[in-house]
Amino acid sequence: MPKVFYIAPVVLYINNNKQHYDLCRSITNMIDSLLGFLTLHPEYIFLTVFAVALCESLAVVGIIVPGVGLITAASMMAGNLQLNVGIILLCAMSGAFLGDAISFLLGRIFQPHLPHVWPFKQHPDWIESGHEFFIRHGGKSIFFGRFIGPIRPFIPMVAGMLAMPINRFMMWNGLSAVIWGLAYLLPGYYLGEQLNIKWLLSWQGLAALLVISAVAVLASYYVKHSKQHTQKP
Repeated sequence: MPKVFYIAPVVLYINNNKQHYDLCRSITNMIDSLLGFLTLHPEYIFLTVFAVALCESLAVVGIIVPGVGLITAASMMAGNLQLNVGIILLCAMSGAFLGDAISFLLGRIFQPHLPHVWPFKQHPDWIESGHEFFIRHGGKSIFFGRFIGPIRPFIPMVAGMLAMPINRFMMWNGLSAVIWGLAYLLPGYYLGEQLNIKWLLSWQGLAALLVISAVAVLASYYVKHSKQHTQKP
């Protein structure tokens, strides 16, 4: 199977982000291996979507699992194979809901100990960032936090640490899981229905994706440096 997701580390390398290059390459290898497995065994796509949504929502685990890439790829494959979209959505939503619920309970039960154990002892800013976000937005942070990258896995845990009422948490958790599932699954699913996957995995498709990714990185680089020059006196 062509190494579709090697595009990501190549783009990072172009962007002079060599510090994370090896990690990204390992992650993309994992994605590629999983996609190869799912190509041969599409019956596991439902379980994969559930497991990825669950892991992406777990504290700590969520910053390691490349959830967006895996979910997008799996949903595109599901659409291309015309698997039941309702079941795919249910798997994603239930996995996301359960992952946040587990993180919430971990925070609620182990609140006194979490700041003093690995990895939070080495990275106290993870809890601090989640705490600041929760204080600023209250219960709505559970909803908004699901869509914010770096602090996303920690907000439910922080909510548990701060003794947020469980009924209120579950309400926001359920709402965010439903919206998240619709937002992340449906575009990939319907795109997969329309796309010619064989073309996408060909060298022409890879070249097109590489060019698009490179343009996006260059545009981001240009905007970033333009802002820096604008802010200079």
